[in-house]
Amino acid sequence: MAITMKSEYAIKIMILIAVENKRVNAREIVKKCRERLPLEFAEKILADLARNGILHAYRGRGGGYELAKKLDEITVYDVVSSVDNPSDTIKCFVDINDKATSPESCTVNKIWESVLEKMQEILKSITLKELTEDYLARCQS
Repeated sequence: MAITMKSEYAIKIMILIAVENKRVNAREIVKKCRERLPLEFAEKILADLARNGILHAYRGRGGGYELAKKLDEITVYDVVSSVDNPSDTIKCFVDINDKATSPESCTVNKIWESVLEKMQEILKSITLKELTEDYLARCQS
């Protein structure tokens, strides 16, 4: 599974929101991001995160986004799966139920399924709290 740019930026956006520890709007997030992050792209990511219950979205004056859960309740997998479908990144390239499928293809597919399982385990084991602590430690050094 390759992490898409959308997933990578979603993780960075979540870290920036967590560090702020208050309601922030898309413009503030883009401004705080040290990498070039297009506003429209950030808005799409924020909408996906809110739609999937990772963020609360507020409209109008004073609107913006804030975390919907505690830092230790949000995993990297939650973030990635809110903006991308991790299982779409690695797919079974052949139908293993098709009688014409070769044993080699089925064996190779099994490798990718194992890779996806391990990657999901790892993403589920890392919390936003850990990422935020790491970020803050790097900023202070």
